[in-house]
Amino acid sequence: MKTPSQPRAIYYIVAIQIWEYFSFYGMRALLILYLTHQLGFDDSHAISLFSAYASLVYVTPILGGWLADRLLGNRTAVIAGALLMTLGHVVLGFESDSIWSLYLALAIIICGYGLFKSNISCLLGELYAADDPRRDGGFSLLYAAGNVGSIAAPIACGLTAQWYGWHIGFALAGIGMFIGLLIFLSGHRHFSHTRGIDKQALCAVKFVLPTWGWLVVMLCVAPVFFTLLLENNGAGYLLAIVCLFAAQMVARIMVSSPQHRRALWQIVLLMLTGTLFWVLAQQGGSSISLFIDNFVSRRLLNIEVPTALFQSVNAVAVMAGGVVLAWLIRPEGKTRSVLRVWLKFAFGLLMMGCGFMLLALNARHGTVDGHASMGLMVGGLALMGFAELFIDPVAMAQITRLNMPGVTGMLTGIYMLATGAVANWLAGLVAQQTTESHISETAIAAYQHFFSQMGEWTIGCVAVIVLLVIAARLLFSPPVPCLHESRGD
Repeated sequence: MKTPSQPRAIYYIVAIQIWEYFSFYGMRALLILYLTHQLGFDDSHAISLFSAYASLVYVTPILGGWLADRLLGNRTAVIAGALLMTLGHVVLGFESDSIWSLYLALAIIICGYGLFKSNISCLLGELYAADDPRRDGGFSLLYAAGNVGSIAAPIACGLTAQWYGWHIGFALAGIGMFIGLLIFLSGHRHFSHTRGIDKQALCAVKFVLPTWGWLVVMLCVAPVFFTLLLENNGAGYLLAIVCLFAAQMVARIMVSSPQHRRALWQIVLLMLTGTLFWVLAQQGGSSISLFIDNFVSRRLLNIEVPTALFQSVNAVAVMAGGVVLAWLIRPEGKTRSVLRVWLKFAFGLLMMGCGFMLLALNARHGTVDGHASMGLMVGGLALMGFAELFIDPVAMAQITRLNMPGVTGMLTGIYMLATGAVANWLAGLVAQQTTESHISETAIAAYQHFFSQMGEWTIGCVAVIVLLVIAARLLFSPPVPCLHESRGD
């Protein structure tokens, strides 16, 4: 039986996702190296700023989801977010090593990411009916195809930064985002059935100004606010406040929608498990990147491979594995669907744990030979990349499957908050275990211990999840009728 083709609009969504990944991961691959090499930050300071920025990037999707649900619609929010991210990368591209310029650029990107990230997934969700069997395949395709950008970005931006300077590398990331926006706008006719701007709500006057006026004020104030927050290392305080607010929002949704309560609890548990996964995965941009820069032998055919290029490895694994999974996925019945979701999560965590154990082996190799192996490094990063396919696409599909008008964007934003903001902030705290004041045998031993610890804890969590799934299967599966053999008299 032939699998139904995806909606035409998905290809324009995939295109802008590719270029958004290009801009975001191109800058991400350079950021911590720029802080340590160009601005002279020590490892601890660089990790703190990197994790604060990465955390705040995922705080704003809650507000972006709310604005899309109530006022802008998903498509308009995506366009506005892409414009802001382009502007932020342009500011990073200016030839200046001013800390204030850096903070302002990061703040603008944070605002743009808030409007873009959760709403691109919700826009994709609008293309399908609640029971459309193509939904899971569409999300896997989006997630995998987007990684084309994250494969190309570290290579293009990393080599550009090495040949022409850091700021040209950052500017290239912004150019990519703008290209993606132009492609997306060219396909506007395919989104005519999606929800648009609520003009009546935007023109309604509240507290002297119309709503659109308050949006303009917020657009001007928000970058200044986040600039000050980055300068004063206040991300953790804002995150705590936002998490309390998000918990209250989830509680209100549960109270007002008792028919969805069981599904909402499942999503909450997926958020918590996904947070654990991303605390580990986000080490790639900080502690793992610094390990590669300091300890991995990067000579290949008498050429030194830039550290930034290693950020492409897990993206290659995501893309290759995602294409295969999107092709293999078939419509699933309702029987034990919850158990399938948790088994996918457990498998993703298992791959992540194995990846860290391989990095630990590599660090041990480095303590003996004086430098770690590039091959083992690539293998570990590939396992971690493959693991991602069993986490976010599964969770996003579950959230959009709820089909709850007015709250889907907020729930997606809250998922981003947990697995992005909270995970990145915690990842920064965890990565501090690896910092040393100078490069030494003690430093590489700290990495070995750190990687081993992460792998052991993750595999332990997998065992707990599998045991719970088995217990749930035994306790809640319908009893199998017994067949009694007939007896002779």
